[in-house]
Amino acid sequence: MSAKPSGRGKIVAAAAAGNFVEWYDFAIYGYFSPILARVFFPEAEGLVGLLATLGVFGAAFVIRPIGAFVFGHFGDRLGRRWVLSFVILTMAGATFVMGLLPSFEQIGVWAPILLTLLRLIQGFSAGGEFGGAASLLFEHAGTRSRGLMGSAQPASIVAALAVSAGLGAALTSWMSEEFLNDFGWRIPFLIALPLGVIGWYIRRHIDETPAFVELQESGEVAKSPIADVFRSNWRMIIAGTAAIVSWTAGGYVTLQFLPTFFNGVLERPISAGLTASLCGLTVYAGFIVLGGWLSDRFDRWKVMLAGAIALAVLAVPCYLLLIEGSVPAVGAAILLFAAALGLVAGPTPAMLAELTPDNVRATYLGIVYAVANAAFGGFAPYIVIALIDSTGLLIAPALYLVVLELIAVAGLIGIAVHMRKKGRRAAAAPVAATVR
Repeated sequence: MSAKPSGRGKIVAAAAAGNFVEWYDFAIYGYFSPILARVFFPEAEGLVGLLATLGVFGAAFVIRPIGAFVFGHFGDRLGRRWVLSFVILTMAGATFVMGLLPSFEQIGVWAPILLTLLRLIQGFSAGGEFGGAASLLFEHAGTRSRGLMGSAQPASIVAALAVSAGLGAALTSWMSEEFLNDFGWRIPFLIALPLGVIGWYIRRHIDETPAFVELQESGEVAKSPIADVFRSNWRMIIAGTAAIVSWTAGGYVTLQFLPTFFNGVLERPISAGLTASLCGLTVYAGFIVLGGWLSDRFDRWKVMLAGAIALAVLAVPCYLLLIEGSVPAVGAAILLFAAALGLVAGPTPAMLAELTPDNVRATYLGIVYAVANAAFGGFAPYIVIALIDSTGLLIAPALYLVVLELIAVAGLIGIAVHMRKKGRRAAAAPVAATVR
């Protein structure tokens, strides 16, 4: 069973819109981390306050796998649409309340404690987003357009990051520093509530996937998706997690890291970093769609491997360009990063979705994505700031990026071996049947 072409367009629009809202909420914390450091950790000196804020940023990623387990289970038991409708309200509510929090000067240590609690709620919600959205898009796609349709998931994430960066750039350029630190930073957080309600409404009016409907009708819905996926797919959990760190962590060390790097390390205006991030992410979204399109014409792992190798090669030269600081140098760096990241991000949802059966897909996708983010992505900004602080090397983020890409290459090779063995078994099956 497959969706009609017109139906696919509606699904892409609805899934991408809801995904956009979810990730807008999650991203603005990272972009405003230098300001949040001054509001919630004012007694810390130098990079210590920024490290504390980024530590809270990373804490949300630690709880993501728990959200992936919970929401992956319900996604494979109750359906993709149910999970996607629930998580967006959770994320929007936590983000909105974050915008209402009193500062450290007003309530003391309770301010960072409440900030951390709300960030953990965000992380729990985000744990259910990828598995549900990627399953929804994959299972509504035609067999020849899975890469392109699946690319809507990472592309909508990047679009959300770009909008949040653009909003941040506009606010920080327009407002005085005093007003920004007092109230201005709250505006993008407060916007989350109406956006969340809109996203919830959109997701409530999309169809359940044909694949899940067939599972329900045939009685093949998994009773224990978590146990099933670990029992039959544990090798692909390891390989898939390694393979996607190019995307999950690579983005945090490159384009999304620019506001923190420019303002917190290079002591340039945060608006400059947000503007650079906005430009890079906008171009990046286009390259994601290109990467998904290419993966429908070439092996998905080969497209991703090309992107991972490119990121490893470009890491140091691009960071040297960022440090130089001229507009052409920064522009060249973000363009190269965007192109390479697009190749690794675009094919990812379809590649991972093809590794597992329908009845455990949401669980598998959620676990792999959440673990990759928790282990490598969430604390990436913290790690590179700590490396810069301890070594004095401004290119420390580039060195961390090279390590990430080596891990990704190993994972992609593991997936390539698995896919080739799977292909040989499929080709041999008719022969075996004839012999019997």
